[in-house]
Amino acid sequence: MLFEWSSLEHVDPSEAFLPLNPGQAGSGYNSSDAWDYFHINSVDKDDEGNYLISARDANAAYKIDGRTSKILWQLSGKSTDFKLGEGVEFAFQHHARYLSRSEDGKKEVISIYDNSAHGTENGRGGEVHFNATSAGKIIEVDTENWTATLVQGFYPPDDLLSKSQGSTQVQPNGNVLVNWGSEGAITEYKPNGEPIFHFYMDSGSLGEGVENYRGFRYNWTGIPHEAPAVVALKDEDEGQTNIYVSWNGDTETKHWRFYEIYANGKREHLGTAERKSFETVLTVERTGIQNVQVVALGAEGEKLVESSVVKPDILIQDRKSVV
Repeated sequence: MLFEWSSLEHVDPSEAFLPLNPGQAGSGYNSSDAWDYFHINSVDKDDEGNYLISARDANAAYKIDGRTSKILWQLSGKSTDFKLGEGVEFAFQHHARYLSRSEDGKKEVISIYDNSAHGTENGRGGEVHFNATSAGKIIEVDTENWTATLVQGFYPPDDLLSKSQGSTQVQPNGNVLVNWGSEGAITEYKPNGEPIFHFYMDSGSLGEGVENYRGFRYNWTGIPHEAPAVVALKDEDEGQTNIYVSWNGDTETKHWRFYEIYANGKREHLGTAERKSFETVLTVERTGIQNVQVVALGAEGEKLVESSVVKPDILIQDRKSVV
């Protein structure tokens, strides 16, 4: 173990926003539901080795010295060290993250997801609302003047208020992705707070129950371990062979190159098709093809993978079946 920090050694339980046993989750309602006065739900570490901790049930974020374990500052909550500017105060928050620090170290910028709501998980109590909606927030803390300023707030298009979960991700281009936790929605914003993408993670009849703890956007490169799936169907009525190929999880294929493979191992190029969707098909105007193999090509025409060699099946139209 390199470092350990216990809230009870540094933060008095009186800092808890919710009293013992009000019917909320983690309220000490009975012996199986301990009173959760602090509730760490995120930890980040800066390049100086100090920690940023989000304490949901204390409505506060703490900066912790990574050597001494001392609390360097507290933002929001009952004992905040800062004079909070308009819109800074948060409650029941998640996902506190360091963003930047001035050269002299006196100003730091963090991001956080402000739930502003806490809800019952057992049906025995109501919800506690702090602000009208949840929000993603970017906050500057100044440890010279001990002020905290809201740099930018990101507010939900649908006035969402999530009682649990959630995250705020600042992307490399400055856009911000806010995940609305228990509301099952995600929104992307321009740096000025303008929403450019908003969606719900719907699941049909289960849509109302969809929740999402964290939401992130990253570039993703998919090169599956398994070989591409290939099916060739001879259509005797039309005098043609349709060759279908897909590669589940692939993001890099730009074209598919199709070959006929002969018994002696030689191969003949049948055609090349651009990949436009999950499955790509090449139609060859003859049915006497012996065996088929398909090659995936990348953006520069490089070979990514070869499929296995498959023998065409015969499509019987009147029975709508394959033999």
